[in-house]
Amino acid sequence: MSSNNKSNLEAIIKGIQTNKILEVFDKYYHDQIVMYENGDSTNRVGKAANRKAEESFVNNATIHEAKVLKTIVDGDNTAYEMFMDFTYGEHRIKKSQWAFQQWSNGLIIKEEFVEIKTPPTSEPSSNIKSNLESIIKGIQDNKILEVFDKFYHEDVIMYEKGDSTNRVGKAANRKAEESFVKNATIHEAKLLKLLVDGNNTAYEMFMDFTYGEHRIKKNQWAVQQWSNGLIIKEEFY
Repeated sequence: MSSNNKSNLEAIIKGIQTNKILEVFDKYYHDQIVMYENGDSTNRVGKAANRKAEESFVNNATIHEAKVLKTIVDGDNTAYEMFMDFTYGEHRIKKSQWAFQQWSNGLIIKEEFVEIKTPPTSEPSSNIKSNLESIIKGIQDNKILEVFDKFYHEDVIMYEKGDSTNRVGKAANRKAEESFVKNATIHEAKLLKLLVDGNNTAYEMFMDFTYGEHRIKKNQWAVQQWSNGLIIKEEFY
């Protein structure tokens, strides 16, 4: 099996677009594959269980459009954002979602799907990887406001699981960041994955922090879109 993750991912996407979902699933997914839908892996552990889920989708769905909006390829970690328009049973569904893949020897061993509610845009980029690494280090060193001031665009929009309420523009988002900094004590911020592909980036982080009187431990994906070296859009899942 090829270890060229980019070409394999492109083949999977093409398989979705040409109604060959089962064929690409059989070819490019690992026997130990675990798949998650918005964080839930119930009945999605192992290739046999996941093939049943894929068969159910294929048997009940008619895909009208599957448009790739973004792709990110960085070693054994990849991701793509896709707009899908399909009928499932009697219901017409239109949605955008991110799919995050982890590869092992040219096969997907872990895949996470996260539905989003925001429209795509595209922007130029510069010094993206080093800037993102500085942001992550700022989170880890309790310098959240400093890196926010330095690396976020004046027109930044931030989303928490698809919701951008009170998160439009740098001033509004700084208030939200200030509130977090004043009320939170970060015990650990461990980087799990980092993906950089042009002006699109993403990272997965394990966070252990106390907010108010509550101790919170969670994994979180953050997806960024950059404009001239600054984040203009960020989504947290």
